[in-house]
Amino acid sequence: MYIPVTYQQAHDKFNSIKKPPRSKKYNEYQRPLRRVSESHLMLQKDAHSYVYKVNGVDVVRVYEPNDQGEYEVAVIGLYGTYDIQLQYKFTGYHNGRGAITTLGDMVRIPLNPFYKDQGKDFSALLTYNSSDQLIVEKSWHADIYRLASNEGDKQTRKDIKKELDAYVTLQLFKLPTLKDNCKLEQSMGRPFGESRLGWSVQSSMQDALRNLPLPLESQSFMQTFDEVAQDCFNMLASKKVYNHDSANLFYKMGNWHRQRDPASADDAQEKADDLVAEITADEFKKSLVAKLMSFAGLSKGTESIALPQFGKTLPRTYYTRANKRKE
Repeated sequence: MYIPVTYQQAHDKFNSIKKPPRSKKYNEYQRPLRRVSESHLMLQKDAHSYVYKVNGVDVVRVYEPNDQGEYEVAVIGLYGTYDIQLQYKFTGYHNGRGAITTLGDMVRIPLNPFYKDQGKDFSALLTYNSSDQLIVEKSWHADIYRLASNEGDKQTRKDIKKELDAYVTLQLFKLPTLKDNCKLEQSMGRPFGESRLGWSVQSSMQDALRNLPLPLESQSFMQTFDEVAQDCFNMLASKKVYNHDSANLFYKMGNWHRQRDPASADDAQEKADDLVAEITADEFKKSLVAKLMSFAGLSKGTESIALPQFGKTLPRTYYTRANKRKE
C-alpha cells in the first residue's frame, strides 16, 4: 500500500532542494514543492517538524520522531477541489485514505474540514510507529456524524401520519386518476431524478409539515397536497419505467426513434403503460409517505451521532457538522 509522507521523506526532500537564490519569496527554511514561481506550494522546515503548505495553509505537518521511532502527523481537511488534489499529490493524504494499523487492520481516516467547530487544531493527529503503521490508541480525528431518529422525531412522524391519514387515504382512492394523469419523464426516473414540483409548492408543503398543527381545512393546502401526490406518482412511475430496461423504453418512446421505427415505439409505449397500471396502492402509499417525511425534514432523523474513530469503512453518507439541538 502507498504510504503517505513520512518525516524522513520530508527531511530528504527538503535537503534535496536548494533555496532559490534569486527569489525573495522563500527564506532559508522554505523550499518550493514544484516550480520556483509557485510559492503557494511550499515545504517549510521548523524546529522539530516539516510543514507542507498549499495556498498559505499548513495542510500537513510531520513531526520529528521520538526515541522509539514514533512520529506524529497533523493533517488538515480542505474544501477546494484543486487544493485537495495538491494536498494528495505532494503528501499522499486525502479524505478517507486507508492506513495499516499496528494490528495489521486497514482503517479509514476522514478529514473533516470543519474541525474548528469541535475546538480542534487539526482534522486529524496521527501517530505512526517506525514501520509507518498507525497507532490508533495514540491518534484521533475530528468527528464525523450520522443522523439517527430520537424519540421526538418518532413522535412527530406519528403525529404527521395520523393527521394526514385521511388525505393519504383519499389519494389512494384517486389512484386511477393519478395513473390517467401520469406524465413519464426520463429525468424523473433516472438515478437522482428531479421532481417537477414548483418551488412555491415545495416551500408551501415544507412550511406546513414543519409547523404543526397542519392547516387541514385550508383549500390551498388541499390543492398543494394534490400536486405533491401527482408529482410523487409521476416520480414512482418514471422510476419503474426507467429501471425496467435501463432507460431503453424512454429511448424507444422518444421522437427520434418513433420517426424511424413507429411499431417499436408503440410497443415501448404499451409496455410503459402496463408498468404504470401495475403500480399498487401499497407501493404508492409508501412512496407518498416517504415524500411527506422528506418535506417534514424527518426522512433521516435529526440527532447527530458521532461515528467511531478510525472505522474500517466510511459510510456512503455522513455529515461533517452536528445538528444543533433544539431547546
